[in-house]
Formats: sequence, C-alpha cells, structure tokens
Amino acid sequence: MERHRYHLDLIVRGADRYNLPDILVDEYLPLTAQVPIWQVCEELRKGHFHYEHECAEPIEEFELNLEALSAYLHQIVQGFHAVEAIEADRARLLQARKIIGRQGEVLSVPLLLPRSLLLDDLDPDADDLEHIASRWPEYPRWFQDGMRRKYPELRGL
Repeated sequence: MERHRYHLDLIVRGADRYNLPDILVDEYLPLTAQVPIWQVCEELRKGHFHYEHECAEPIEEFELNLEALSAYLHQIVQGFHAVEAIEADRARLLQARKIIGRQGEVLSVPLLLPRSLLLDDLDPDADDLEHIASRWPEYPRWFQDGMRRKYPELRGL
C-alpha cells in the first residue's frame, strides 16, 4: 500500500499578508478540499500558512496550489510530494519531489532520498543534481539561474 504526503509551508510578509488572502477568495485552490478557504486566508494574514496532508491516492492538482499562490507573490513558493510504501505498519520512502512555483509557473524536481528511507530524514533541499543536469535545457531560465547560484558545479551548464 502507498501513502502520498504533501507539504507546503509559506511565509508571507508586508502587504502580501493582506492582499493575497483577498485575491485568493476568488481563486481555485485544490487544497481547500482539506482546509477551508477562510482558514487559509486567516493564516496568510498572520504571515504563515502551513499545509500537510496524507492520502492513499495522489492529488493530481496539488501543483495548482503553488501555481495560484506564486502568481500573486514576488517570491518562490515551494512544497513537496512524497510517496511512501506502508508495509507491516512501517513506512519506507519511495520517492520525493520538490514542487516550485514562481510567478504562476510551476515545476517539479526529484529529491535525493535519505539512507534511512524515512520521511522525517528527508531534506527538502537535497536536489537530485544528476537528474537536474540531465534535463537542464528543459528548465526555465529562472530555475537554472537559481540552481547555478546554489550549486557552483552547475555553472558550466
């Protein structure tokens, strides 16, 4: 049996704390199937929205949340999706992807799995550089520039 886990942690500052909730009332956010829109808006007004959800089936529209949120912000919005195998009441991490949104554009990149294969040990910044390098031309310029700053070894690409 598989379990899908989703995570989104968004810190909003300045005028975005007030403007974003007003805009989102009319925006489609799939996560409102689990969290009421009034709660999302209330948490954003406080400056911090945290979302975690687990389910047996993948949420096909999860990326739409990051697309909508990032469309109205001048910052990158980041979340992740992990898939675990549940065997004898133990969870083993099968795959994990970081989902990144910037100005309404969303992409997903694989993360390196920890040796323990436990979600608690997953580093959301452990990018799979081999995978990223192999698909480098497919990524938008903003992502390439950010990865070059983060990983000097990618500057030659």
